[in-house]
Amino acid sequence: MTPCVKDKEYIPHDILQRQSVLLSEKCTPARRAKRMKAESATIKTEEGTATELRARTLRRRMGSTTFRQEKQTQGIVKEEQAEYVVEKAKVRSNKSKSPVDLYVCLICGSGSDEDRLLLCDGCDDSYHTFCLIPPLHDVPKGDWRCPKCLAQECRKPQEAFGFEQASRDYTLHMFGEMADNFKSDYFNMPVHMVPTELVEKEFWRLVCTIEEDVTVEYGADIASKEFGSGFPVRDGKFIVKPEEEEYLDCGWNLNNMPVMEPSVLGHITADICGMKLPWLYVGMCFSSFCWHIEDHWSYSINYLHWGEPKTWYGAPGYAAEQLEDVMRELAPELFISQPDLLHQLVTIMNPNTLMAHGVPIYRTNQCAGEFVITFPRAYHSGFNQGFNFAEAVNFCTIDWLPLGRQCVDHYRALNRYCVFSHDEMICKIASKAEHLDVILASSVQKDLAVIIEQERLLREAARKMGVVDSEKIYLELLADDERQCVKCKTTCFLSAVYCSCNPGTIVCLHHVLELCTCAPNKYKMGYRYTLDDLYPILNAVQLRAESYDSWASEVIDALKNSGKKKGLPILSHLTVDGLAGH
Repeated sequence: MTPCVKDKEYIPHDILQRQSVLLSEKCTPARRAKRMKAESATIKTEEGTATELRARTLRRRMGSTTFRQEKQTQGIVKEEQAEYVVEKAKVRSNKSKSPVDLYVCLICGSGSDEDRLLLCDGCDDSYHTFCLIPPLHDVPKGDWRCPKCLAQECRKPQEAFGFEQASRDYTLHMFGEMADNFKSDYFNMPVHMVPTELVEKEFWRLVCTIEEDVTVEYGADIASKEFGSGFPVRDGKFIVKPEEEEYLDCGWNLNNMPVMEPSVLGHITADICGMKLPWLYVGMCFSSFCWHIEDHWSYSINYLHWGEPKTWYGAPGYAAEQLEDVMRELAPELFISQPDLLHQLVTIMNPNTLMAHGVPIYRTNQCAGEFVITFPRAYHSGFNQGFNFAEAVNFCTIDWLPLGRQCVDHYRALNRYCVFSHDEMICKIASKAEHLDVILASSVQKDLAVIIEQERLLREAARKMGVVDSEKIYLELLADDERQCVKCKTTCFLSAVYCSCNPGTIVCLHHVLELCTCAPNKYKMGYRYTLDDLYPILNAVQLRAESYDSWASEVIDALKNSGKKKGLPILSHLTVDGLAGH
């Protein structure tokens, strides 16, 4: 997709900076009490007296602003009015008392040791650092909350991590104008003049600081089926220009890649947004995507149609568990209640921190017109340098099949739902054995053999538990959310167990005893295929794959047997057989 107009020279937008925070001339960047912040910009005080200097010093530690000293009037009294003089002096003494003297420690009740007196940023209560339990040795930097405020916060129900949904709708032009205004205002220069290194440095500074908040918006996970793709599509929302017709069937068109041979996603009949159907992404400066891996550990491909670069960070697939372990080690409290936190796309961590713990991390800047491909179980994250438009989708090649099965087992352990049934996909592919590519048939045959053996053992275990009643059912006719195991959330296909006491509730064969409180002999097992049905399917795929396996062994022998080199006729024959098999 190309811009409909030529590039123009950037003109800065004359919009007030809404993200900047201006500090008072008298205020250092320390904590400030909420009830005093409103006065800091307008109140001034004269300097000079020791009392004022003492007050400013304490306020600087407490984060408070300065106060205007009240104007005092001198009273003229007669000497003989002794009682009145004393009373007037008391009033004058009360009026001249510094506001700082009003702060006392809520634990010991004393206002002494002002250099160790802390003011809570939540409620403005005061505490000595040495009166706290445990005591603080130094005045903490940034915001500080007292024990009472911490207790109130801990009693609140835990909020889920995530991103808020924006309340405003944008057109692409409106979003671009907003994004350019934000970046030019933030860096105080035209957007095309901001170095990528500066944006990257500022992004991680903001992520790592707890004292600053910057809010940005991201048009993420926009369905191309609803809003249109950046690639030409037949019968799509946009008219295909004659010069773009060659891209309709191009393999690099992201609408084609997921369903092309040898991507096995083409054997899934359902349209899966984000996996089979591309998603669109409209970014702005600092909009980010957190550390994650793709659904079912699939490949992903991202194309940046136009706009400013997208900065990526990635870890190899073999380092996935190492990255997860480091995150759990550094933030264990986040994973206690949410074991699948890294699957929720809400966790970001500085790549330097991960590298310091031995995780290999690589980075790249993706520019307009470039593809970025991520490999199975390869964690990746990143952010946008500015206003841009990208499109992404998933695909699964033959080498992914064993990883896909491993992923389903991993999801089961985390009680995480599947996007599709892996068993159903394998069985559908195997049912077309005579038409399969021989390499695909070889991989499917190995995976199907694992499926059948596992299913045999699970059915036998269920019968030993007392589940003897069974019937044939077509689970694929149900919606995915209606055939999920209530325990592990996996999508059932080959079999499921259910009970008449709770219609609509099913479990997979891994969690038979988690169904209900009824005795297992009251349960019923539904199956899609008998084992006698599955073995002929396996044999058909195996027959198709044998031609490839025997050919592959001959090729390996010809290439590795250095003692007896094969002649050119034999190598030529192997080449012809290989092409014929495809």
